[in-house]
Amino acid sequence: MIFSYRVSKDDWQYLLPFLACSICFVATDLFGIIEKTKFAYWSGGLLVEPYRIITTHFIHGDAKHLLANTFGIVVARYCLKGLRLKGNSFFLLIVGLLIPLQTLIFWFLDIFFFRNPMSLAIGFSGILYGVNAFILLASIYEKQRFIGLKIDLKKNQQIRQTMIVLTGIGIAWSLLPGISLLGHLAGFIAGVLLFLL
Repeated sequence: MIFSYRVSKDDWQYLLPFLACSICFVATDLFGIIEKTKFAYWSGGLLVEPYRIITTHFIHGDAKHLLANTFGIVVARYCLKGLRLKGNSFFLLIVGLLIPLQTLIFWFLDIFFFRNPMSLAIGFSGILYGVNAFILLASIYEKQRFIGLKIDLKKNQQIRQTMIVLTGIGIAWSLLPGISLLGHLAGFIAGVLLFLL
């Protein structure tokens, strides 16, 4: 069964990114304390303002954007549980590694392939694409260890099918105006690279 409804002792790690995104949403959209463009990914200013590598992922366009990414965190939790995840802090570890890796891949593609120094992007979805890529590959090939951490992810056809469908829907969604296909693809590439470690 793919979905486990029981709360486990390591569910706190899924709550932390949600809380960070929610706090930033309150600061930007409800109170107007933070201007989104000052913390967004900006390809031309990333090297001058490297804090954007981290901050861009916690800023969201609106409540729908935040809810969509919250749904992605919940799906990742259930899929990792379905793969029989053993690591207590694996989700935070992979998110922590994906944040700089996804942003730098995004920047590299923006600057060197598309020559777009004015690209702006926000949101946690690039990270979720990386997590989904990792889950998809683990559901096909298994993954025993990740950077010294025993995770024991097992093959699972149901999760593989779920990830294929969700990734396909996500890529189609990424073709809509105002959504960064390149940011999502950079996340997926980052997830594949981390799986290969």
